Amino acid sequence: MSEQTSALWPELLSSALVGTDRRACAPEAVPPLLAGAVPEGPLDPDGLLTAAAVVTVAGRAAQRPARIEVPAPAPAETAAYAPAAAQRRLSGLLSGSDAELDRSVQRDLVTEWLTLAAGRGLLVAPTHLVPLLEQADSAQRALVRAVGGARLQWLCAEGPGRWSWAVATPQQAPAGDDWDTGRVEARAAHLARLRAADPAAGRDLLVQAWPQEKAADLAVLIDACATGLGLDDEPWLEKALDDRRTQVRDAATRLLGRLPGSAYRQRMADRVLACVAAPKSRRMEITPPAECDDGMRRDGIIAKAPAGTGERAHWLAQLIAAAPLDCWAAVDADPAAVLNRKASDDWGPTVRQGLARAAVAQRDGVWAKALLSAGFSDAGELHVQLVAVLPPEELAETVATHVRRNVDSAVRLLPALPEPWPTVVCEAVLAVLRDRERSSSGRFQLLRRAETGLDPAYAPQLAALLDDMPQLYVQLLTRLHTILAIRHDIHREFA
Repeated sequence: MSEQTSALWPELLSSALVGTDRRACAPEAVPPLLAGAVPEGPLDPDGLLTAAAVVTVAGRAAQRPARIEVPAPAPAETAAYAPAAAQRRLSGLLSGSDAELDRSVQRDLVTEWLTLAAGRGLLVAPTHLVPLLEQADSAQRALVRAVGGARLQWLCAEGPGRWSWAVATPQQAPAGDDWDTGRVEARAAHLARLRAADPAAGRDLLVQAWPQEKAADLAVLIDACATGLGLDDEPWLEKALDDRRTQVRDAATRLLGRLPGSAYRQRMADRVLACVAAPKSRRMEITPPAECDDGMRRDGIIAKAPAGTGERAHWLAQLIAAAPLDCWAAVDADPAAVLNRKASDDWGPTVRQGLARAAVAQRDGVWAKALLSAGFSDAGELHVQLVAVLPPEELAETVATHVRRNVDSAVRLLPALPEPWPTVVCEAVLAVLRDRERSSSGRFQLLRRAETGLDPAYAPQLAALLDDMPQLYVQLLTRLHTILAIRHDIHREFA
């Protein structure tokens, strides 16, 4: 049947393309089974359409259905599922059935649920796997893989390609073609893995590819060489300082600045100490560079100062930021003692700015604590970054102190804390909320931050505030209590 109908189809198509008035179609070899359905003689337009419809249906009817392989059953799970109450909670969050919560809050609550389940080694019920796969954002994907179990892998292998991110595949080194043509992120990850196993091999691979790389890609690949960084890397990094591309030079200085014993660190230390003299215990004589010479520019010092900043102050701050902090032991072994010295000619703010940048770059908690104790503050992100360098206990105490003193400035520091916040910070936040006399724009931001930061155990204490709160804050406080109560229940359901 299919061969006969396929022979008739070209005649119909030819007549349809040029028109029945110019090329009439009078089928001569109509299959016997279609004789009663296909009109006889020359076909007018209606007859042509009828014949085409009949031939199309007949052709499809003659096709044999494809064989579909039945997939093997999903493997049994060996890990335990989350408790039934917790599973019901997740179902409600994924369905968006709680009208009091917007989608962003529901997404945060799903993330908290997944984090708790993953931390306990528990699995999500199979009925929730598809909604999770469809709704998970990039920040949740690792958690979904952790709680999906063997059934998730089975489902993704059988399901649509858009779920491929959830398939656990062993990390394999890319082939030569992948290294040459792959995305820079994948190439950087491969280079970091190679450096972890064999730093010299990774270095040789990068040096070989160097001439063909774009500046932006090369900077990413250089940063990947932080893995396995050692003094054997100093020669090629020093050579990179002579590259004409700024991004490449900047990447090289970042690694050289992290390399103990490098000539770069020593050059920066020598330049800083050449600017500083401490003839008396309470004084520091500061003499900034008179010029930004070729050596300084080669080592990453930017010659042109931004608007509103003097050139010498700009150079001095950059030198201090790039120099190893231990070089200041030549002035005083105690960072607090260095900061207590009065700098000559009002260079003190510039010195402290450079020291704060150095403490952030070198993740030095001792210097960060000394700077903050000495009253360092910055209207930009530097102050927040400096606070984040503090050891965990001191970080919590510092943020709690800021919350009690000035909510407006404290809300900028809250992202540096782990969530839920430490007890001392939660207590400080509740104290601020109880104070009906204090009013500031920061309280609104504090309430929003508290939705994910405040420990759920404080839900009962928060409920007690609702009856004695200015109307201005009642709506936000009610929202916070609703979210906190749900989070409290989520934790209890996992207990």
